[in-house]
Amino acid sequence: MYEPFEYVFTEEERRLAADEGRRRQRENEKKKRRGRNGAPDVGKKSLHYNLIGAAGEMAVASYLGLKKYVYADKEPVRGSFDLPPNIEVKTSTRYLNEMPVQLDDVKTKRYVHVTIEKNICTIHGWTTADKAMKPLHIKEPQENRPAYFVPKGILYSMSSLLEIVKSLNL
Repeated sequence: MYEPFEYVFTEEERRLAADEGRRRQRENEKKKRRGRNGAPDVGKKSLHYNLIGAAGEMAVASYLGLKKYVYADKEPVRGSFDLPPNIEVKTSTRYLNEMPVQLDDVKTKRYVHVTIEKNICTIHGWTTADKAMKPLHIKEPQENRPAYFVPKGILYSMSSLLEIVKSLNL
């Protein structure tokens, strides 16, 4: 059952996440990478998305005891995951938002939903791709940007994912 909780970053985690978000922005601009699914690829809004994405990954990695794996990929790799064994962190900018999942994403991932709004980081829970990627979850809140938008009610508590990760001895 879904049990959201606030995650409070250490100063080191905050610094590492900010450094990673800025690194991603620099690399994306240098290599002229387009924003995913129509998202901005340059400017303050793009940087903001890179910063919160990196912060969401740090929060989940820290909670699951996987910080040594965070930010392992220095280049975006289509179909890769953020954390082992197959965890994808989806970070939104509004607490009330549903978890976005791309239509063409890999169907073997576990998705964790994080929101960061007004500097408050909330880890909401997780689910599997088969539960997330259902036709009834497809929405198009912005024209030409359809995706799955997963309701929080189908998320599992993070404590159950922590048990899975611990059992794998990562």
